[in-house]
Amino acid sequence: MSGLGVPGRTAVACSTAAVVAFLALGYFGQPRAGLALGFGLALGGLNGLLAGGSADVLGSFRFFSLMRLGLLSAVAMAAGLLLDPALAWVIVGGVAVSQFVMSAIALRSVLRS
Repeated sequence: MSGLGVPGRTAVACSTAAVVAFLALGYFGQPRAGLALGFGLALGGLNGLLAGGSADVLGSFRFFSLMRLGLLSAVAMAAGLLLDPALAWVIVGGVAVSQFVMSAIALRSVLRS
């Protein structure tokens, strides 16, 4: 996994966490919450890959970052409202947790170099 870079390692870690969250919460009788958290984690992992791609695009990185985060937030809220409005915050929470995962992976990468 060392050759993937921070976005790739984030995507792998968040995808793995999404599967674990779904299975664990499903085991404890909360499959919808597991699906919501798993979707949020996977969506947040995708954010890292999109961020890496938008750095290569000509134009303002800040503009593309705001657009990307706005789109991901809208997708997270829409998915939450479709799945179960009471669980919409769980999807957004999964996206937030994935940002901490990406920060930790980036920090570890910086400290090791």
